[in-house]
Amino acid sequence: MQVKNTIPAEFISNSALLKNIEHMVQTQTESEAVSHERLIVEVQRRLNLEKNEILADLYIQTLHVLRGKNHH
Repeated sequence: MQVKNTIPAEFISNSALLKNIEHMVQTQTESEAVSHERLIVEVQRRLNLEKNEILADLYIQTLHVLRGKNHH
C-alpha cells in the first residue's frame, strides 16, 4: 500500500492523533497506563474503519512507528 501523506517519523510519538487515541483508550479502560500493544490494536481498528485517505496514511505511518518500537 502506497502512503502519500506523511509527517516526519520523529513527530509521530508526540502527535495529537496518537495522544488523542491514547487518551480515548485510557478513558474507556479507566486506566492510567495504556499498553503499547493496546495502542497498536486501537490504531489498527481505526485504520480499518477510516475512509479519509490522509488519516488512513497517518494511521499506517503510526502503526509502522509503533511496531518498530516493539523490536527495540
